[in-house]
Amino acid sequence: MTNIHPAFNDLLQSFENYKDRIAIVDKDGTEYSYSDFKQHIVGAREILAQKGIKKGDKILVAVPMSLQLYAILEAILSMGAVAVFLDPWMKGKKMSAVIHQVKPDLFIVTKKIAKVSWLLRATWKLKKWKVDSIAPSSGELSIAAVEDNDNALITFTSGTSGTPKGANRTFAFLQAQAEVLKSHLKRADDQPYVDYTNFPIVGLADFAMGNTVVIPRINLMKIHKADSDDIANHLIEVKANRLIVSPSLLKRILIGLKGTNQNHHIAELVTGGAPISNELILNCLEELPTVKSEGIYGSTESEPICVTDFEQIKNKLQTPLKGVFVGRPVNEIEVKIVKWKNRPIETSEFENLIKTDGEVGEVVVKGDHVNKHYYQNEAAFKANKIVDSNGEIWHRTGDMAYLENGDLYLVGRSHRIMRRQDKNFYPYPLEQFIEQKFGLTDLGYVKLTDGRFVLFIGPGKEVNSRAIKKAIEEAGYPIDRIELCRKPLPRDARHKSKLQVEELVG
Repeated sequence: MTNIHPAFNDLLQSFENYKDRIAIVDKDGTEYSYSDFKQHIVGAREILAQKGIKKGDKILVAVPMSLQLYAILEAILSMGAVAVFLDPWMKGKKMSAVIHQVKPDLFIVTKKIAKVSWLLRATWKLKKWKVDSIAPSSGELSIAAVEDNDNALITFTSGTSGTPKGANRTFAFLQAQAEVLKSHLKRADDQPYVDYTNFPIVGLADFAMGNTVVIPRINLMKIHKADSDDIANHLIEVKANRLIVSPSLLKRILIGLKGTNQNHHIAELVTGGAPISNELILNCLEELPTVKSEGIYGSTESEPICVTDFEQIKNKLQTPLKGVFVGRPVNEIEVKIVKWKNRPIETSEFENLIKTDGEVGEVVVKGDHVNKHYYQNEAAFKANKIVDSNGEIWHRTGDMAYLENGDLYLVGRSHRIMRRQDKNFYPYPLEQFIEQKFGLTDLGYVKLTDGRFVLFIGPGKEVNSRAIKKAIEEAGYPIDRIELCRKPLPRDARHKSKLQVEELVG
């Protein structure tokens, strides 16, 4: 193997140094050592070669988190091919549009998902590999020669309108992301973690660090309905000592652990990928007082941006109207706050739009683990990227925030900026204030299309509308009505956390 890209170095070291260590505990409880894992990658690679896959080919992958997924993914990368993933919550028409755009050379799908995918005409003529199991092979794992800017992964998010954006992850990006994750997730004593995670990308970093990845034995499409007791029993059974999970899964875990009398082995937890409620943070500190707990702030295009521990967040809750504290930017990323523009930002104006400490604006980021381009989508690049005078690319997160002595506070999304009498108002500080003062967790502060400011409150708790309205006014925010809803407020399908404002404003 010659000219191996550095992105593969740590993985190959794991195969060499930890042959008998468990790499994956699959959903059915089967344990696979690093030696087993390597043989399955070689087996997947041989099948891909038989199907004519070569460097640069695009492969659409629809395989749930499992040994098979990781073996296929590592095989694709080792061949210098490109793995393409679609957000499973994406609507059918958008999926079809992406498939027609990408024109994948192969569609890898489980037999179960293949039955559902038949509903998409765009998949009918695709060359398919209906994977059930992968036979391990004793052959050698060869690695194709790839360059920094060669595409490795393309992930299409569902998007709110128009054609979904496909974030390109090059081999240089994967290496940079693995390095920043390693700096925060690798143990100082170099001992392995047993990581319970529902984030596939974390698995790639774990394998590079020689850790064990435990795959949740739940339906990851319906986390909010998962059996909490079963999750807790699974964690105890596999002796997981770290959680790297979404807030929705963490919530189920806490419920399960609280209901068991058995001792768990969890020493650390990391959560992110969606807003982390104050209630969840306080519950973690109360239920898992000896566990080191951290929150990660980032996005599809830049993960992580900030990392902070729950104790720090708890301390900041004493001043909720300051906004949502997400910590300090990691060393590997540069963050600026710029005046928000509802249009592309040109190179010539970028420097003049940069805000000073304490001023609210849009979060823009730059770094080696920040996505630089979108797949065949120049419009998305113009809307979401800024090229500075040195030719470097900044990503626009769409998050409104400000910096204070190095700390980052989020105040809302750019599409939720609300204006009255020449003054901007942002939802997060007020929502956090009401949550803390009145113990309400299902709420949304929204400006309707007719200009009225409304606080929507979901069911389940007693509400004193008069006291809440008075508190809002005293906090200096406009309020025209408080709307008590019979059903929970609409949230995103993936995490059940982000408010779907368009369903409320009418």
